Amino acid sequence: MDYQVLIVGGGFSGSEAAYALARRGVRVGLLTQSLDTVYLPFTPLSEPGPAGSLMAEVGAVGMKGWELHAKAKYRLEAQPQLHLFQSSATRLVLEGRRVVGVETWEGPRRTASRVVLALGSFLMPQLAIGEVVEEAGRLSEAAYPDLYENLLTLGFSFIDQHAEVAAQDGTPGYSVRYKSFAPAEWEVESFRLRRLEGLYGLGLCVLGQGTYARMASEGLRLAENFAVELG
Repeated sequence: MDYQVLIVGGGFSGSEAAYALARRGVRVGLLTQSLDTVYLPFTPLSEPGPAGSLMAEVGAVGMKGWELHAKAKYRLEAQPQLHLFQSSATRLVLEGRRVVGVETWEGPRRTASRVVLALGSFLMPQLAIGEVVEEAGRLSEAAYPDLYENLLTLGFSFIDQHAEVAAQDGTPGYSVRYKSFAPAEWEVESFRLRRLEGLYGLGLCVLGQGTYARMASEGLRLAENFAVELG
């Protein structure tokens, strides 16, 4: 296996989980579609990060996106046991009914004993600015169309979500519609996506809505669960 835990998605929940697990000695892969948007909030932080989080370590109320992104990415890349890399996940790799990794658009498979989907608002998203609509989970950030189609073929069900982001600093406001896993697919306490073994859901793609601090808390909670189970 490449990793003990492979996390797909470099937003707040995925990054927090990866950072916390690596600090506990777990070998973690953190796959993101863009290294330029790791831990990048679109709006300034409005509340402090939870105790023990990466957000609390490098952030502050009112901090804007690029400053937080730069500080967080530096810590993630410098953390032993954590491999932060850019790639596009397209399909789950299965052995029977157990997930053992992901296929990527670039070609290489990435394998792990546990795979965590922390896909945010990037499952089947439709982002609208006025009359212009694009397939993006946030402004100018690509979706996961192939992975979403693969999840559908595996029988997963989804529900609709909607979010509004106000204009700021010369950037236009927008709205985005996206999918999250249906509640019946996900076990809240264990983070398991019930349909397959070895697969877990984290953050917006299972919760549907939530603040940056809430996503950070969820990442810490998953890391605590896994650290106990992995010994």
